Amino acid sequence: THDQSVFSFYPDFHACRGFEEALRRYREIAPHLRLAGPTSFAPVIKASIDIVEQSGGQYHILLIIADGQVSTAGDRLSPQEESTINAIVDASQYALSIVLVGVGDGPWDTMKQFDDRIPERKFDNFQFVNFTQIMSRDIPLPHKEAAFALA
Repeated sequence: THDQSVFSFYPDFHACRGFEEALRRYREIAPHLRLAGPTSFAPVIKASIDIVEQSGGQYHILLIIADGQVSTAGDRLSPQEESTINAIVDASQYALSIVLVGVGDGPWDTMKQFDDRIPERKFDNFQFVNFTQIMSRDIPLPHKEAAFALA
C-alpha cells in the first residue's frame, strides 16, 4: 500500500476485538509483508476519522506504534509530512486523539520538529512518545512505566 492506503487484518474487513486479537493477527500477517517507505500516517488517520464518524462521534484514541518516523525532505515538507500534517489537522475536528509511540532506534530526532510544524488545530490531538528512550533509562521499571504514561 506504500503511503497511500491501509489494509484490514481480515479479508471481510471486520474489526479485531481487543488488543490481544489485534496482536495475534499482526503476528500472523507480519511475516508475509514487505515493509518499505516512504512513511505517511495520513491513511490510518483518515481511516480513524471514518471510524469516529461511523460511531456517531464517540471519542477514540488512535495508537500508532512505529519503528520509523514520517519520511522527511530536509528543510521543506515532504509529500508524506504534508499529508500526515493535513490529516492530523483534519482529525482535530473530531473526537480523536493520536498517540505515536516510537519503538526501536528510529531515528526519532525529527519527530519533535514534526510536531512543531503542525499548525493550529481545534485541540492538541497529537502526541509523540519515544518508548525506547524512556525504557532505556536507568531507573526502576515502575518509574519507567510512569514516565511512559505521562509522556
